Amino acid sequence: MEKRVHRLTFYHPKLEKIAGCVETTYLVGGFVRDRLLGVRKECVDIDVAVPDPDSFARCVERELSLKPFSFEKVKRVYSFVSECFRLDISGILGDTIEEDLKKRDFTINAIAVDMRELFLPFNDDAVLIDPTGGFEDLQRGLIRPVYESAISDDPVRILRGVRFKLELGFDYHSSFVSQAETGAPLLQNSPSERIRDELVKVLKRDDFFKFLRDIDGLGALYPVFKELQGIEKIPPSGVHQFNLKEHTLKCVELLETYVLPERERVLGRYGKTLGSSELFPGFTDRECLKLVALYHDAGKPHTVAEKDGRLTFYSHDKVGAEIAKEALLRLSFGKKAAKLAYTCVKLHLRPFFLYQLYQKGELTDRAIYRFFRDAGNYAFHVLLLSVADFGATSEEYRGELPLYESFLKELISFYEDRLENLKPLLSGREIMEILGLDKPGKCVGVFKEKLLELQALGKVKTREEAVKAVKGFSCEDTDKQ
Repeated sequence: MEKRVHRLTFYHPKLEKIAGCVETTYLVGGFVRDRLLGVRKECVDIDVAVPDPDSFARCVERELSLKPFSFEKVKRVYSFVSECFRLDISGILGDTIEEDLKKRDFTINAIAVDMRELFLPFNDDAVLIDPTGGFEDLQRGLIRPVYESAISDDPVRILRGVRFKLELGFDYHSSFVSQAETGAPLLQNSPSERIRDELVKVLKRDDFFKFLRDIDGLGALYPVFKELQGIEKIPPSGVHQFNLKEHTLKCVELLETYVLPERERVLGRYGKTLGSSELFPGFTDRECLKLVALYHDAGKPHTVAEKDGRLTFYSHDKVGAEIAKEALLRLSFGKKAAKLAYTCVKLHLRPFFLYQLYQKGELTDRAIYRFFRDAGNYAFHVLLLSVADFGATSEEYRGELPLYESFLKELISFYEDRLENLKPLLSGREIMEILGLDKPGKCVGVFKEKLLELQALGKVKTREEAVKAVKGFSCEDTDKQ
């Protein structure tokens, strides 16, 4: 029986504009799926399959007055991109559109519409070309692979399937679960750029923590994030109520569901800009911080030891910083993301140490200053991470979050009053002149930093005091630590 829907289901003004190019042309993929579900997005991606993509692309270029770019996947793809619109043109795999559809990932993405039907006069309907039962799976809300080896042929489809399940609110068909569990180990051999692209799409949403739990249940967590292997073996210890794996997942969840939505309340005006720094096109520091939360304790399995009947993890922050940096580079997130991860993981314990000093009445301005000095541009990322880490430690600590956040406001107030507009009273060249040096050396940088610290602490306020302080410095007694 033919499956018919009203042709206006697939109306888009850009499609009408290229109607003159349409011969044997099929709408396929996510655009068809979303329109059948009644989902209309402000920004759309439209995929079409044609026998001759080269000539079709030339026609579209004329009609849209747009230059395409092309790339190779399984086949050559021509992409036309304008504001909130993307059209991808590719060839048909096989002799017919039905053969092409039977090679795709999931049945819900293996439905096509002949575009000629959309422009025929006196025609209200379009016939769905659906050889794999995708329309029925859309109605039942199921993620089902098109064929038996769909996932082993391309293991990244596991990540796509989990993403679709979360985006659409669907369930997994039993065949997806069985194929995913078998194919999960193959993910470690998949191209990192393709894995990254799937992760970015999920990281932009607010349910990355659900994604992590789903891929973990399918056996795909460690094949994707191999550096986390072993976190499941670290039991609850000290103030930690949960084993390390559960703590890690709870940390990501708390960051995503509580900390990031509340970042302006937690950080004041400094929370407004978090998420505005693009680390590469389409990926910001906000998304990256979720990966940082995932890797923040990655050093613990490598540093675990026992002392006096208790587990210790000395230097897990430093070891973990290297692990996080290398992980993000391996996953093709780039140097900027790796630097953010390295700094945040290396310093993720520092706010807790300051909090302990604060509770004892022993917190000094110098300790606060050195935190902000060491964290640099990532100080507020570290503070947000610390809130999630603190709250994920135990139910007791979760209840103590208001107190911890009040303490953070003390740090932020110090930054606002003392550091935000802090400028050195003397330049490096002026320090050289005072010391009678002909060329810069290591000591000049040390002196400049030490002087800036004294300014922040209110011990040096004028240029004259700065000159006097520099004359009293020596390389031996200006250790930053």
